[in-house]
Amino acid sequence: MSEPASDANKPAAAAADEVVPRLPRGRGMRLSRIELFRIAGLALVLVVLLVMQRPCASAVSTFVTGFGDRGSAAAVMPRPDTLEVPGATAGSAAGSGSAVLREQDYEHLRPGMTEAETKAAIERARRKASGSAAQ
Repeated sequence: MSEPASDANKPAAAAADEVVPRLPRGRGMRLSRIELFRIAGLALVLVVLLVMQRPCASAVSTFVTGFGDRGSAAAVMPRPDTLEVPGATAGSAAGSGSAVLREQDYEHLRPGMTEAETKAAIERARRKASGSAAQ
């Protein structure tokens, strides 16, 4: 009776003679002419975008800021240099709706508040608002 041959019974020289799969080795990248043209076109587009970024940004900025004071909304829109900060002058406290609000006058709403907490904060704010309006 003969035993079937197993890998453990093979001699080391026979195991070395077995064909070992090898990785295919290429001779570099092979690109067709159309692929090279597409790569060159993409590189050209990227260079144009980088070069044209500054002049286009300047042109858009000049266009947007060039509208100036002319137009129907010029009287309603405040300019940064003419804006008066409430409470900055003594005369700004007079008049309707000129109540000075401080940090403690606000009710803070936090994320994760329950509906009851939110309603309670709103009610406190309403009470503060009605109390300050009566004064």
